[in-house]
Amino acid sequence: MSLKIFVSHSSKYRDLAVKLKLSLQALEAEAHLDIRISEDMAGAKNWRQWIEENVRSSDIFLLLYPHAGMDMGWCNYELGRFYNEDTDGRYIVCIRNTDIKLPPPAFQPYQSYEASLSDLNKFLNELFVKGTFTGGKALNKEVGTVGTDLYARAREVCEVLAAQFAEVRIKERFYENRVVITLRYDGGERLNEADSTIHGNTEGLGLLGQVTEASWATLKAALGPSGEWLTELQAALPAIVTGALPPALPPYRAKSGDIYLPIVVRAEIGDGLPRQLSVIFVSAGLELLRPMLGWAFPRSMPQGLIYLVLLFRSMFKARWDILEPSYQEVHFKSPAPDAARRKEIAQAVLQQYEEMQRASESEGAGGIGQFFAAFRKDLHPEVEASIEEWMGLMKRLRVATGNEGDDLDPVLKDLIANNTRWLSVTQAQFSDEIAHLR
Repeated sequence: MSLKIFVSHSSKYRDLAVKLKLSLQALEAEAHLDIRISEDMAGAKNWRQWIEENVRSSDIFLLLYPHAGMDMGWCNYELGRFYNEDTDGRYIVCIRNTDIKLPPPAFQPYQSYEASLSDLNKFLNELFVKGTFTGGKALNKEVGTVGTDLYARAREVCEVLAAQFAEVRIKERFYENRVVITLRYDGGERLNEADSTIHGNTEGLGLLGQVTEASWATLKAALGPSGEWLTELQAALPAIVTGALPPALPPYRAKSGDIYLPIVVRAEIGDGLPRQLSVIFVSAGLELLRPMLGWAFPRSMPQGLIYLVLLFRSMFKARWDILEPSYQEVHFKSPAPDAARRKEIAQAVLQQYEEMQRASESEGAGGIGQFFAAFRKDLHPEVEASIEEWMGLMKRLRVATGNEGDDLDPVLKDLIANNTRWLSVTQAQFSDEIAHLR
């Protein structure tokens, strides 16, 4: 007896098709399995002719469906060639991955198996033992006979195939917000915004406020000012053709208020023009990036104002990133932190102040001469008094790092008061600088 099986699959999953063929043939006995996959086609062979010859003469049409996003173009064409006037004794079967509830639409009326150990075992049992696809004639009863070598081999086949499907499932699991932009042009190199389309996964389209595929023009109009990244991407198309690294696109603020970074992760070039771009949107994670970002000052902004803004930023950081959280824990937390924890807090505050000082120096705001020159002379006494008070408090803080933080609570409270004093004197100088801008 000979049984001919045509395995329909996407070329992306050719390894899975080869593995299936070898696995099934390892279980045949006297009955011969003639399994056809496109990888066996001879070079220079006409595709359509090969499909016509092999599909129409097959007893079973077996679709491998490892991913719901699989390109079904050729598979649907092959299914169409399998149909003829006499379909009695011929079967259409689908093996789908475990995370897919149903076969693709054209295959839903027919029998399907999940790529789980139990369903794969059921498929092998029905194929080799029960004769489900061969008019009740068993191809190899030993596959279902406990204790035989073929029974053990069948279990191994199920494990191998299930693992192959699982590997595909893992590789194809996308966690990002992703869109694919298909680019069309008007004759030459001018982008046709109406014919260029944007599609992608549900998360990616939803982030852009779209439910289904949209044109470039429609998306651009819908995004308005928040679509600046799209404009920058269009301007970068010529550079992408040359092989330059994708541009750093402007951040995109979604309707939710969250900020995302658009990143070009793949580009397809054809005839000297970009044809398709894959873009993912990565959450900016502002809380994590905030310490690194700072503020880029306008080029024409007076240096005196820039210096004062840098001072304000350091004071705000000292107050709300360092002092307030530490004071809240020491003064209000219940139960109160023990001696070891108070010592850790004192050391952390001291270290963070030192890091902040180094950051100020790297920004050109660390010199004592420059510091005093930033304030008008009548404010110098208050500046000196604030400096002297701060230096005394830092000495007390260093002592707290060595005595288990016994007096940490009052030190932090006084540092907060000193911070307020600094904000006040700096605000007076800032107001003076603003007045001179009028």
